Amino acid sequence: MSDLPLGVVDALGHALLHFVWKGALLGMATAVLLRSLRHGRPQTRYALLLGALMLCVAIPALDAYRYLGTGAAAPDAWGVRNWDGWPAAFPSGFMPWLVAAWLLGVVAMSIRLASGLLWVARAAACHRGREDAKWQTHVLRMAAHWGIRRHISLRIVPRLERPLTVGWWRPVILLPAALLTQMPAPLLEALLAHEVAHIRRFDYLFNLLQVAVEALLFYHPVVWWLSREIRIEREKIADELAASYLGEPRRLALALEQLSHLDPGSAPTPFLGQFAGRGELSDRIRQLVRPGHRSPHWRAVVPAATFAVLAAGVALGTLRAEPVHDAVAHAPDDAIKALGGSIRSNHALLIDDSSGSVLLQKNASEVAPVASLTKLVTAMVVLDARPNMEAMVSIDAIDAGGADRERVGIPVGTNLPFREVVRLALMSSDNRATYALARRYPGGMAAFEAALRAKISALGLAHTSLSEPTGLSARNTSTAADMAVVALAASRYPAIAQGTTIAADTIDIDGRKIEYRNTNPLVGQRGWDIQLSKTGFINAAGRCLVMRLRSSGRSFTMVLLNSSGTAALAEDTTNIRNALQGIAAGHRA
Repeated sequence: MSDLPLGVVDALGHALLHFVWKGALLGMATAVLLRSLRHGRPQTRYALLLGALMLCVAIPALDAYRYLGTGAAAPDAWGVRNWDGWPAAFPSGFMPWLVAAWLLGVVAMSIRLASGLLWVARAAACHRGREDAKWQTHVLRMAAHWGIRRHISLRIVPRLERPLTVGWWRPVILLPAALLTQMPAPLLEALLAHEVAHIRRFDYLFNLLQVAVEALLFYHPVVWWLSREIRIEREKIADELAASYLGEPRRLALALEQLSHLDPGSAPTPFLGQFAGRGELSDRIRQLVRPGHRSPHWRAVVPAATFAVLAAGVALGTLRAEPVHDAVAHAPDDAIKALGGSIRSNHALLIDDSSGSVLLQKNASEVAPVASLTKLVTAMVVLDARPNMEAMVSIDAIDAGGADRERVGIPVGTNLPFREVVRLALMSSDNRATYALARRYPGGMAAFEAALRAKISALGLAHTSLSEPTGLSARNTSTAADMAVVALAASRYPAIAQGTTIAADTIDIDGRKIEYRNTNPLVGQRGWDIQLSKTGFINAAGRCLVMRLRSSGRSFTMVLLNSSGTAALAEDTTNIRNALQGIAAGHRA
């Protein structure tokens, strides 16, 4: 599990957990709608079930993509926090174990799929020479009737339970040898028509995709129910096609009835192929004997469809939930409302992480220089490369910059473990340490810059532009809304969360003990529960701060940009903290 980035593990774990309830809702909606269509054509029910199964794949995939891409949470269709809800109640080390268990299940199911494919390949190859010219001609005639251009081969297999179709590009019908002697020719022709109907519809390929979905989402019973119902409806559709070709539905019904009484003995029953004995035989026979379908009454369909749409909408709520930087502000508490006019920073944003509510915003979408807040993105890019945290990093002259861009920091010639260089880059905002990390990125500075651009894109930072790793350039710009997304994403990296919340650290440099302190003096102070912190300053950016903190059991993200000075920034920060404590006191009252 250590081979997967932490963000990927977290995204997968949350997506898998949320699909438990989302899949259940989707299953209930499908069942209600399927019930209302019970008298309709099997093609309609088949399309409904296939669409529901595809949604089973799309929902967790898009959930994981959104969680990984934005690192943020957003309310779902009912205002429920998708990512910081009930999964957050699990211990922090739970997700890797959950994803590991899921991967083991996928591997086991993949072995099952591989064994089925191997059986199919062997069955088609072992009986290549055992053909029947007469029935082969019948099969080719049926294929020509349906306009099937692919060559269909017929193989006679000594030990097989039912006629079986395998393959989709070069399909093969495997016919039990016992049927040649035990079943009359007209009935055998009916069974072969059923198999050719499967080939016409590429059913083998769709069944293979079904098995792949079962392997990925093996833990959810709704997936297995949907897959079973799809196979039942698929058989009914093939029955209709075969009956239409024969012109005698009752002949196919009689063939199926006789097939159900044959003794399968110890013959294998592969799950990958399409074979005539599958599905609810009694129901299929009844449909053939009494053909015709009644259109479902609109009074039954409308409420069922309404429920299905509502349930599917809740299950898909994540897809339309907006990222945190586009969230519509909820009505703030009076304490925050009173604070709004006194914020001295030119750009400000305060978010309640547990609900996604924007409590306070001021010019949050306007672009401004962000100075050393850049280092949070730099650290994520560097850590995404999974470096050896104990490898030694040398601070070279190039890391100190030239006359045009001097970078102050660790003395040139210093050698430190990678983890300590990361800590210094974040805690004390050391520019030389930050540049050394970027320079050591696999592939060099050019590769780092490409990875930096890719990270900005992956996080969905539409208004962020970073031209170098330290933040010394005024061209490193972003918005308060984008930096809130960065803070949420960065907080999921243990090295970043730890490195930004250490008040001070003593580093041994050339035998001398040198103390480095956090650039945020609030870190370590009594009354401040800070989970992530980063300051920044250059003349063009003013004083900047991004911070995640907890107050009375609730988590908040605070972003302040372009403050006129240290005193103004400290005043804004303290006022926000006091307002949050006032909110908590009001809620307790």
